[in-house]
Amino acid sequence: MPPAALPPQALDWLTGVWLFALGGAVGSFLNVVVYRLPLGMSLVQPGSRCPACKHPIRWFHNVPILGWLILRGRCHDCGAEISARYPIVEALTAGLFALLGVVECLGEGANLPVPVEVPLLLYGICAYHLLLLCTLLAAAMIEADGQRLPLRLVVPALLVGWSAPLVWPQLHPVPALPAWWVFLDGWRSGLTDGAIGLAAGLLLGWLAARWCAPRQKPGMILGLACAGLFLGWQAIVALTLVTLAIHLPLSAVGRLLPRARRIPATAWLALATLGWILCWSWLLGGP
Repeated sequence: MPPAALPPQALDWLTGVWLFALGGAVGSFLNVVVYRLPLGMSLVQPGSRCPACKHPIRWFHNVPILGWLILRGRCHDCGAEISARYPIVEALTAGLFALLGVVECLGEGANLPVPVEVPLLLYGICAYHLLLLCTLLAAAMIEADGQRLPLRLVVPALLVGWSAPLVWPQLHPVPALPAWWVFLDGWRSGLTDGAIGLAAGLLLGWLAARWCAPRQKPGMILGLACAGLFLGWQAIVALTLVTLAIHLPLSAVGRLLPRARRIPATAWLALATLGWILCWSWLLGGP
């Protein structure tokens, strides 16, 4: 049966499965980024290999989530234990792709504060938001490992977050300035929205970083800068408050809950950002 003949529900299921698989592959790449980038290693060479015996991982053992399950969490060659964090990150990223794809693409942007009438634009907005969320997720894992966030991690997000709205200003559903600024249309609107959001993120990130551990300060500043660039200054104000409202009490009781204290502020920022995107329409009183 050709794809065009499939019922809409079947197409939705296929789309969801495809997004889940794509997210798993991206999650596998994030594991590589989190391990290699702080060490200054190449993300391409050498290929995936066992950290213990250095033997290259076979392609059929490198399938996201399933590969770890097949190997039962151990290297095929030397039997060294493989951390369960790898399939967990892959599953989380896969679920994130499926969730956002269902809500924003298949749900026709019901979470957005303004209606989007062009279906192709919905996929662009979804990809735009996924890049931001994946960047924040990787930043949180790097800082959870006790590493200082490398600037290289956020460069792709900053470049895409700055340039993409110049072509598609609709990637910013909520403009930074009131509608009566009529001269700000087209690419000028995208440029202005991004500049104001980025500046707000840098400012609030610098202020919020005062309550973060020294190694976590760059993550807070760069994370809020990226979020401001992608979502606008309105989102940054709320995200900063929510992140600090969670992070500060956990830091204060760190002696009683040492594991909770090790969770970086960027992890709460990533969670708050996902919540903002999913509830955007409701939070701003959209349609």
